[in-house]
Amino acid sequence: MIFRLCTAVAIVLLSTALNAQDQAQLARAMTAVRAVMAPALPFPASDELGSMPADGKSEAPWMIKPVQPGERTIEVLANPLNEAHQRSAARAMAQIDQSITAAQRRADVQYELAVAEAKRTGRSQEVDGVTLNDEGLAGARIDAESHVIVEVAFADTPSRQVTTSTTPPGPYRDDSGVERFREAGATVSAGPLVITLRGNETLIAALLNKSDWNRLLELLK
Repeated sequence: MIFRLCTAVAIVLLSTALNAQDQAQLARAMTAVRAVMAPALPFPASDELGSMPADGKSEAPWMIKPVQPGERTIEVLANPLNEAHQRSAARAMAQIDQSITAAQRRADVQYELAVAEAKRTGRSQEVDGVTLNDEGLAGARIDAESHVIVEVAFADTPSRQVTTSTTPPGPYRDDSGVERFREAGATVSAGPLVITLRGNETLIAALLNKSDWNRLLELLK
């Protein structure tokens, strides 16, 4: 009994030590990634929710949500106080309103036809309502262009040099035929890390071009 108890305690202590080691490794990796990306991200911090600049007044185009311990993502968000982003959001909202109005009209016609059919046959029919999908491409596009999410993961097989790949943004249809908008994306393999970026195409390009990825290899040695 005593042997089993000691073994269980030893396993818990070893697990805790390994977890602490993993956390320290992740913290070191996140610090290194943030350091090499700094030239492309000269922007202020946001509040904890990522809704406003932390100082409540910055008009920089972007803001960076504080990274919490243990997190593997860096979120760069459009600053709602920035005039250019406000104009983009206003244009998108106008297009979204048009799409929703058209969807509401279709739903009203469908409802009237369903009521008439129910009176004629006595059988009810399902009617499609207005959903988020009815915002159209404008809603999906503004969502994609208003952030960049940087995800950091450890590679199964570390690379010996820096490699990058990109995916352009654009509309597509999912398996059900609904038209959606694909975010721009990029993947950077650097030493033991795989860094995935998705969101605003222009900011992703800046991150790829201005970040010193070779320095990342040095920082992770």
